[in-house]
Amino acid sequence: MATGTGTALDVLARAEGGDRVGMKVVHELKNSLAAVKALVQLGARNQAESASHERLAIIDRELTRMQETLQRYLSSGRPLEELRPARIDLGRLVSDTVALLSARASDARVKLLARGDAIVEADRRRLEEALVNLVTNAIEATAPGGEVVVDVHAGARGAEIAVRDTGRGMPAEILRRLGTPYFTTREDGTGLGGVHARAVIALHGGSLRYESEPGKGTTALATLPGRAEAA
Repeated sequence: MATGTGTALDVLARAEGGDRVGMKVVHELKNSLAAVKALVQLGARNQAESASHERLAIIDRELTRMQETLQRYLSSGRPLEELRPARIDLGRLVSDTVALLSARASDARVKLLARGDAIVEADRRRLEEALVNLVTNAIEATAPGGEVVVDVHAGARGAEIAVRDTGRGMPAEILRRLGTPYFTTREDGTGLGGVHARAVIALHGGSLRYESEPGKGTTALATLPGRAEAA
């Protein structure tokens, strides 16, 4: 599976075809809208819950992100290739992503965990988009009672993010096609989530690969350099 920056962007462009702007807007907003809806529904069921203020803050952040996405693409804003790298705490980013998707995991009866920490120079918003896609895919692939664990490991030259699920896994012939445009194992999927995640990670100079076995779940392994290498 190709992981180079140019290849990742070419794949994304082919996947979106002539309507790249419209498709990307719809896809980026899809996960945020679903997460917001799930959080609101969870809060409505138990308004006295102590974590309500934290969830409301997450909702506000995601609504802001959706507004920025619409404005950026409606006004032909900055392209996918342009990064705004800064020093970020990957452990905090992963924890925020887990909090964002906690309601979705709860509704699916899937345990969602975050572990580890590392510091890298990267575009926080872009990485969050990629993580939301990867973790959402893992939740949807996991049966009720299973779990999804997001591990962060620091290395000498960067960091690794591993998204592990206890889902049904997949044979080698399906694994080879994972991350290609419009290939999905879900009836309502588009296959673009993995494509977009791979493109974002490649733009940072990193790579994304998958490991899986039938009956043993799937792991998405994203490696990132210590400093983003924008295309």
